[in-house]
Formats: sequence, structure tokens, C-alpha cells
Amino acid sequence: MALTEAVQDYLEKLYWFGEANIEPTQANLARAMNVSQPSVTEMVRRLIDDGLIVRDEHRHLIFTPEGQEIAHRVVSRHRLLEAFLTEVFEIPWDEVHEEAHSLEHRLSESVERRMYAMMADATACPHGHPIGDAPREAGEPLSLVNAGSVVTLLRFENEDADLLRTFRRAGLEPGSRYVIESASPSAVEIRPQDGGEAESLEVPVAGTISVRVEERGDGEPASDVPGTGAQAALLGETSWGM
Repeated sequence: MALTEAVQDYLEKLYWFGEANIEPTQANLARAMNVSQPSVTEMVRRLIDDGLIVRDEHRHLIFTPEGQEIAHRVVSRHRLLEAFLTEVFEIPWDEVHEEAHSLEHRLSESVERRMYAMMADATACPHGHPIGDAPREAGEPLSLVNAGSVVTLLRFENEDADLLRTFRRAGLEPGSRYVIESASPSAVEIRPQDGGEAESLEVPVAGTISVRVEERGDGEPASDVPGTGAQAALLGETSWGM
């Protein structure tokens, strides 16, 4: 099946919804794509007609087996490109998402196979998302973890360019460990476990960072409601304020 760039972009977004636990509705798809409802309606109709998605009884947009396979391949290619551009061309990881997006639709199957061979040991993109069939650890949103906890940063769920620049300026890195210094309804303050300055993150933004809890503290978390503000941040509907 020949896939246009627009179709691939929509499939990528729906695939990401599944990973980030965003409700796969047409309204959320319009927000994530930053397009009008009529535009999304037309594309959704096309994806259904092509046998890539269906609507369930809740009007959620669900992949068919074929759609799931194609979306997985499109997303994996994007993440492979991010890893390649960061590793080989040393492009900073807060810039590589947009670079990969501009290249992924022009990548031939031959070049893609060569890149997979060169990057055989790469299991995740620079933002922590799995490549290919590498496992995806569930993790917990940073905003829901108790103050005093030691955590390993797994990934940035939203690869929005402004957010990635904010995280890089703050010195955050997937795979690194941090201590949650404090948590309030408005902000989470973390510092590197091996020393360094503490950084404060707004709660909705902290909710877009997935972490593994290594040692759970006895303080209160910033939020006790999953998704509080985080879905709006994931969909780009809030100001980062940084």
C-alpha cells in the first residue's frame, strides 16, 4: 500500500496515543495534529476506507492488524533516524525529532536496512522510546511519584520541540537518575542523584516524563490524579511557562 506523508503522520500520532495513554478520539487527533475537525474527519474516513483503523463502540479510533503493523514500522523508522542522526552526525537530541521527521518520508528501504545494520545495538531513540521490537517499560509519570524518591528517567513522552529544549536546558537525560527534592500542586523539583543543581518543572510538564522508581520516598506526590494536566501538556494545549 502506498502511504502519503499525511497518512503516515496520522498513523504516527495514533500509535503515540496508545503509548502515552491518550484517548484515541477524533477530537484529540485534531488537537495533536493542530488541524481542523473537517480535515481530521476526511483523513479518518480515508484511514477507515483503507482498512487501517476502525471506530469501536466508544467512537475510539483503533488500529486494524494491518494498520498496527504499518504504524509500528513508520514509528520505528522515525526513531531509528533519530538515533542515527544523534549518534553519527552528533545532532543534539532536542533538535533531532524535527530533523528525523523531515527525512523519514524520503528514506528508501535500502537505506533503512543499512541504517538498521549500522545501529543494530540501538534499542531506543534519544528521547527514550523503543526502536522496533525493543521492550517498552511502562514507568510512572514524574508528577505522581512521591517526594524523596530516587528515579531513573525513562523517556520524554512528548517530543514537542519547545519541551525538548526545556528538558535539555534543565540537564535532563533519559537513563540518568534523579532525586525528587520536593513536590507541590504546582511544581516538581528534581536534582541529579550524583550532584548538580535542582530543576523545577510545572506539574503538567512533569506528567509528560516517564520514570522508573528505584527508591520510593515518603513524601507526598505533586498530584494523586493520573493525567491531571498531563494530557493537555501531551497534546500541546498548555503553556510551558519556562
